[in-house]
Amino acid sequence: MITIASSKGKTDVAPLRVEITSFGAWMVGVGAIIGSMAWLMHGPMLARAGTLACVTAWIVAAIATLPLALILMELSSMFPQAGGPYIYKYYALKRLIPGKGELLGFLTGWLFWVSIMTGLACMANGLVNLAASVAYGGSAAAPLWFGPLIIVALFGVTTALNQVRIGRATLINNFFTFMKFAMALGFAALVLMSGKASPERLLTFASPAGSSDFLANVGSVLMLSMAGFSFIEMSGCTSAETADARRVVPRAMLLTLATVTAIYVGMCLLVSASTGFSLSSDGSTLVVTGTKIQATCPEVAGFIAGPVWGGLFTAGVIASIVGCSFVALLGMARVSYSMAGTRLFPERFARLDDSGVPSYALWFQFATLCLIAIGANLACRTGLFADAYIFLGETFGFMYAFVAMLYGVCVVSLRYTDPGMERAFRVGRRGISQSGWRHR
Repeated sequence: MITIASSKGKTDVAPLRVEITSFGAWMVGVGAIIGSMAWLMHGPMLARAGTLACVTAWIVAAIATLPLALILMELSSMFPQAGGPYIYKYYALKRLIPGKGELLGFLTGWLFWVSIMTGLACMANGLVNLAASVAYGGSAAAPLWFGPLIIVALFGVTTALNQVRIGRATLINNFFTFMKFAMALGFAALVLMSGKASPERLLTFASPAGSSDFLANVGSVLMLSMAGFSFIEMSGCTSAETADARRVVPRAMLLTLATVTAIYVGMCLLVSASTGFSLSSDGSTLVVTGTKIQATCPEVAGFIAGPVWGGLFTAGVIASIVGCSFVALLGMARVSYSMAGTRLFPERFARLDDSGVPSYALWFQFATLCLIAIGANLACRTGLFADAYIFLGETFGFMYAFVAMLYGVCVVSLRYTDPGMERAFRVGRRGISQSGWRHR
């Protein structure tokens, strides 16, 4: 048993099993980030900004995420514990503001938790849009019950899959992540071999609507591209279950950033070059010129290679969303577990079942996700906003931006309030030299 101290008392928390390898930690990071955006978001983004602006936005977002990744790498090397992102803020704010740290830890823990739930709800509505397009020709034509059914099924399945011990869970995530790599490579092969691709389409400076203000075009999609790099701290959530976490988790975060950047930029370029596009009738996305085929990977694959390939990619996107939801729920259950350990969450969230899994936390997440995702889906159908997927994506982007700023506060706080704390990785000079990392 391990004990976590709190001004409200001490809580005995059953220890989690250490079964995640270095490779598994990297796959946790990639699996948690690559869900729906890599395959479904390029059409709406290209419609707003055009090819060059979208590619620029992805690159700018990656560069802007690098300082955050470095900060998270340092924090994760200091706190190799479950629910890392919550623990970083809890202890840093506790030292920075004595007497108020636990309250701030509670509030920032909830903020992180709710923001990630919003991101997952966004992805679920992306799945609803995809399924409605296949079954009914579009989300507007789908019956009212269709979206809630898809959402409950998605989170029900991924919550149930999370009931296995962590070693098996990482193998499941590895399978889903390998499939995502195969999808990216397969789509590249289809586009390049189709004979319809043209590099000239990549040089489009203006947006499809005719705006030639490049910076404004980049800005119009930058928040969405920033949201695409969220969950980069997910491998830190499972630090307590990762072997040699002080060194392995920081390395996994850096590899994750490089990997997902390559996928986002590559898929944006491939979709843009694949064929000719024009604005849809409502101006919300791009469609293949003269058709209603949207600029998503499944629909483009079907257009250039036939319905069989389109069906395969549709199935792949569904599996990608399931895999992303699965590993994100896994990580967030560890955040709930950690919050319970500091007595700022109900103690039952720290109880483990026979497989070493915080089941109560998982099912509470299921209920919360269904509430947010279904609520946004039904609000969209009333006309409150045009698309639940885009609305939740932008909402999540704003929430996560604030969460990301707090990580910077945490690392500065710990640099000054506890400079002697062990760090296997440190941003900047005078980093502690240890095997695997060396900073001078």
